[in-house]
Amino acid sequence: MKTSQLLAIVVLVVVVGVVAYILGTMQQAPQVTQTAPTPPAQTTAQVKKISFYTWWAGLERFAIDAVIGNFTKKTGIQVEKTAVPGGAGVNAKFAILALMQAGNPPAAFQVHCGPEILSYIYVAPKGEASFVELSSVAKEIDMTTQAPDVLSACSLNGKVYALPVNIHRANLIFINKQVLDKIGGSVPKSLDDLVALCNKATSMGIPCLLQAGADQFTILHLWEQVFLAVAGPQKFIIFTYGTLPPDDPSLRQATEVFLTLSKTFPANWPSLDWTGAVADLVAGKGLAHVDGDWVVGLIYNVYPQVKMCPYTAVTPDCNIIVAPFPGTQGIYNLVIDAVAVPAGSPTTQMGIEFVKYFAGPEGQSIFNPLKGSIAVYKNIDPAIYPTPIQRWEVEEYRNAKAYVFSLTHGALFSDVWQSLLQQSIVLVQTGRTDLWYNTLASALNTERSLWKDTWYMGAPGKPFGGYQPPWVK
Repeated sequence: MKTSQLLAIVVLVVVVGVVAYILGTMQQAPQVTQTAPTPPAQTTAQVKKISFYTWWAGLERFAIDAVIGNFTKKTGIQVEKTAVPGGAGVNAKFAILALMQAGNPPAAFQVHCGPEILSYIYVAPKGEASFVELSSVAKEIDMTTQAPDVLSACSLNGKVYALPVNIHRANLIFINKQVLDKIGGSVPKSLDDLVALCNKATSMGIPCLLQAGADQFTILHLWEQVFLAVAGPQKFIIFTYGTLPPDDPSLRQATEVFLTLSKTFPANWPSLDWTGAVADLVAGKGLAHVDGDWVVGLIYNVYPQVKMCPYTAVTPDCNIIVAPFPGTQGIYNLVIDAVAVPAGSPTTQMGIEFVKYFAGPEGQSIFNPLKGSIAVYKNIDPAIYPTPIQRWEVEEYRNAKAYVFSLTHGALFSDVWQSLLQQSIVLVQTGRTDLWYNTLASALNTERSLWKDTWYMGAPGKPFGGYQPPWVK
């Protein structure tokens, strides 16, 4: 183990210990100051309240609040939502682990499937035994038959420690129709089409791709989609495990195309966040934006006058055309929000009831229309969704030829993700491909080591995406 890695682990342990002490003390404070405690038997009968940790604090709060309200009405269990800001739950993870160390975990918490929940398992007090195995719940709510591909991405060695509550799609491009008409272009179907279209826009003084550097992720997100188009779904999944050779030609080809496209960013790209990029797209300040379908939820809620339409049904009054990223048609690049339940707590059983409801058909039917995502159940009527894009996405999901798990949004371990996130910005700023290729090689090596010759996504004989890591016998 490298000295830097050992130091990082020591720092993490110290931080978690300190936060655990503080939070543990905070959790105990009400008991110390209570002047008229309720008799124990009465307390047990009356307590029907749980805590849920999440990073849904923006527009998504309306969706999660609707689920919680209906769950409470149905079960009588009150849910205290604790929102911990921070992309992909980076900050929430430390708070949750600290509470677990203090012996007072939340009843349930938001997480991504795959490596993200595995990173919890690695440092939890009792490893995988610290979390409820939810396979029986998945079967009970019919997820095993109605969402086998998504459940496979959420399975580790055939066990399920987090149940999906929705899916987003990462491989999308959003195009301003009025700008497209102005430059005399059409929706690109291949990377060559996209490069040619961007060159045409640039020659007319129009920024082509409105990507956002301030919150970083849409830059790596673009590289990921280019890589998916170049490499295909199988190599994409192999990258997830770190078993793709660092000199694979697809990495260099994807990077070259990415750099070509990055030259079409607007001058203010470093100061834009993704919501600002979408605002500029709606205002016609550029041609397109590459992102996930959370953009649909943003436009629907913030710009109700803007009409979105799928590329298969473009109407004259359409403002924003939504299409698969060029070269990735037929592939569904999954972003999966999920909920996990810590084991061994007095509230664990109520946490299981919450995840059963939330991940079940009723909870997902309430949550996803408001969130801008879609439910994992393929038998839910698309009519529940308020936007034509969500209804189109249901058909795309049902008919997809391949499913992959987004590198930018859950399929990588946190250290790898953060390294690629930061270096993708440096790549655009400097054009230093040598630094980027070194970063990729290091990321692949780290990713490979963190799977530890032990874990894989999927179940015995049924690995996710059909790819079985070499360490699985």
